[in-house]
Amino acid sequence: MRNVAFSFEYAEQYKQQSESLFQDANRRSKEEGYFANGYSLLCEYYEGEVNGEERLAAHYSLFAPNHDLILSYDCLDCAHPLSEMISHRDGNLYYLFRRDRFGFSVFNLNSLTEHRFYSDEAFESGVDFIWCGAEYYPERNTLFVVGQMPGAPFEVYEFDFSEPMTCVAYVPEDAIILTAPSLDFVDELEDFRDEYASWGEENIFGSALLNSFDDIAEWFAFVESLRSKKTAPTYYMPSTVFVAFRMSDGIPVGMIEVKHELNDYMSKHGGHISYSVRPSERRRGYGKRMLAMVLPFAKLLGHTKVLVVCHTDNEPSRRTILADGGVYEQTYFSELDNIYNENYWIRTTPDATSEPGKAGNVS
Repeated sequence: MRNVAFSFEYAEQYKQQSESLFQDANRRSKEEGYFANGYSLLCEYYEGEVNGEERLAAHYSLFAPNHDLILSYDCLDCAHPLSEMISHRDGNLYYLFRRDRFGFSVFNLNSLTEHRFYSDEAFESGVDFIWCGAEYYPERNTLFVVGQMPGAPFEVYEFDFSEPMTCVAYVPEDAIILTAPSLDFVDELEDFRDEYASWGEENIFGSALLNSFDDIAEWFAFVESLRSKKTAPTYYMPSTVFVAFRMSDGIPVGMIEVKHELNDYMSKHGGHISYSVRPSERRRGYGKRMLAMVLPFAKLLGHTKVLVVCHTDNEPSRRTILADGGVYEQTYFSELDNIYNENYWIRTTPDATSEPGKAGNVS
C-alpha cells in the first residue's frame, strides 16, 4: 500500500476541495476543546458541496498550554474526526489527528514535524474510513488505529513508531491488516483452509469452524450470524472473526476470533481470543502481531482484559501470549479434551502513558 499523501496528484485534489469547502459562505460554527495536558483545540466548522456531495469540514488550530499556536490544518471531512495526544516513551509528545478522508497524521510537538499517511487505495477508490480510536502500546512501540469503511466491518491498522516523522513511501512487506472475512476473497480463503488439511491439521483455531465448511459462502453466512447475540446459534458464542492479510501480496496469513462474552465452557476451554497462523507462514511473528492488533477491538467491546487459553504443550502459543503481556492465572485439566490448559489474562488498555483521547468540546 503506497503513501500518496505527498504526491502531486493528491496535493492538487486536496487543494481544489479545500478551496471549494473553506469559503465564508460555508462557515457554520466554532467550538473549543481542551486536552488533559493543557493543550487546546479550536474547531471552525464549514459545510459545503464537493462534486455534488455534501461535506462537513473543519479548520483546526492547536494551541500549547501557553496559548502559542502550534499547528493549523484543514480536515476535509470532520464527520468522524480523530484527535489524540500520545506521550511516547522516547520523551516526545505526539498529536494524532486526521486531515484526510482516509489518512491520518502524527505531529511531533517537540520537533514540530509531521508524518502523514494516505493510502493510494483510498485515493483511487474515493472511499472513506471512519476512525474509531487509536491506541499507543509503549511496550511494543506500536500505534494501532481502529476503524471501518461505512457499512463495513472493523479493521485494525498497525503503524511502527521507529521513525515516526519519516515519510515512508510503502508499507513494509510483512505489514498485515486485520479485516473481517469477505466473499471477495473466496479463492484465498479456500486455499487458506485447504493448506491446513494438506499439513494434516484438523482444526483451524480462531476461524469459527472454517474447516467444517466445504462452501465458503455458507461459512461466511455463519460468521455474519455470529456478530450479534440475536442471530448467533445457541451452540456458539457471539464473536467477530478477523482475517490477517499480508498487505504486500494479499495472502491471508492467519485468523483470529474475538468472543463478545464468555459462558462457563468458554471461560475454561476457549477464552475471549483464539487464533491460528497458516502452517507455511509460522515462525515469522504473525501470531504475536495479530493478538496485539486485536486488543483495541476487544477494548471497544468493553473488555478491560481478555482471557487467552493455550494447551500446556503448545510452547509457541505460550510465548506469543507472554510476549503480548499475558499474565498466568491457572492450569487445569479438561476432561472434555483430555488435555491440560493454561489461562492467561491480557489487558486491552496500554500502560498509562497516553493522555485521555479526544479533546472535550465546549461551545
